[in-house]
Amino acid sequence: MAQRLFRERSLIRPYEGEDLTRLYLCRAKYMAGSSFDILLRQEARKLQGLTAGAGAHINCEPLRADGDRTFYNVIAQEVGQISVLARITDHREGLTTPALYSIEVDTVIASTIDEPEVFAPRITHLRSYLGAYTGAFRQGDTVHLSGRLVHIQDAAGAGGFGIELTPWSATESYLANLAR
Repeated sequence: MAQRLFRERSLIRPYEGEDLTRLYLCRAKYMAGSSFDILLRQEARKLQGLTAGAGAHINCEPLRADGDRTFYNVIAQEVGQISVLARITDHREGLTTPALYSIEVDTVIASTIDEPEVFAPRITHLRSYLGAYTGAFRQGDTVHLSGRLVHIQDAAGAGGFGIELTPWSATESYLANLAR
């Protein structure tokens, strides 16, 4: 329903021309390292635009339903910080906030942990509490991720590793940008 609403140009018009340039300048502040074309491709996937009458920015980040159990009884313990290039292998859970993407790490760029290459094949998820990344990525995309490396364990004891992007730190900058 939201996708239909955002396609209705008499209500919401997409970012174009000078408006698109202003959006880029606003987003580039917190999405460092992304080229103009790639950042705009990432932004175009989101449900956002300008109201037809007033030209006010409108952004829709679908929230998970109250009964959603995706994160139920899941514990994430921070192991360190990590920056990687990863491929999105499944984006279906990334269309709502908080976003959850399945990933496969291609390259470790930097890390605060010893021997991060040992963890790389075991990192299978990106979880983002930052609405900027809801709906931004699709299966097959290569993404530059910089965030917390977390050990994830569910109620049954099954575990693995993931990268978490969270606004709950004033000292760190977490990002996820399309790489190409």
